[in-house]
Amino acid sequence: MKLRRLIGVIVPLLAGVAAALWTPFGLWIDMKEGLIAFLGFLAASLVQVMPITANFLQSDRLSPREAERLTASLTRQQRYWMGLLSATIFAMVIVIVSAALKDKGSGVVFSTASITMTVGLFLTLLISASVSFVLVKMLGLFEGMMSLHHLRAELVLNAAKRQAAEEVAAFQRETVLDRPLVPENYGQILHPH
Repeated sequence: MKLRRLIGVIVPLLAGVAAALWTPFGLWIDMKEGLIAFLGFLAASLVQVMPITANFLQSDRLSPREAERLTASLTRQQRYWMGLLSATIFAMVIVIVSAALKDKGSGVVFSTASITMTVGLFLTLLISASVSFVLVKMLGLFEGMMSLHHLRAELVLNAAKRQAAEEVAAFQRETVLDRPLVPENYGQILHPH
């Protein structure tokens, strides 16, 4: 789990550095409409799926332990949705602010004897790293949904099995109580002919 989180941070940073070194700032500005549309669509999707996940918890005759497992999984998933939504909104703001600063792209942020960081270079790094972070986190979106699906299916099956066992036990109790404990005609007086 820690390795996955570390990869989720390192990959976007490497993508940001690579983009800053090998792609012009103007390329990212030219892609701003597409990036904003993609990020906006993702944000809208997350806003739709978060309430669905929140309402996913239904009793379904769950045992207390099963209800705790489901609640914990749903809480983790909601936190993931909120994190992804926050990262998506942050990336969208970065793209919008960068587009507004396109004329300042050649301005110098800082400079040393060997490195000069321009506004364009810095914004390219930010855009690429933030969008890459969202893309990496999106991979977990599908895994999380399937994990919830499998857990929910397991819990529903367990509840159905418990209900079926309870119905069989109730039927057997009713059948035993309705049946006489002695053979039919036991104790009947027979008259000789």
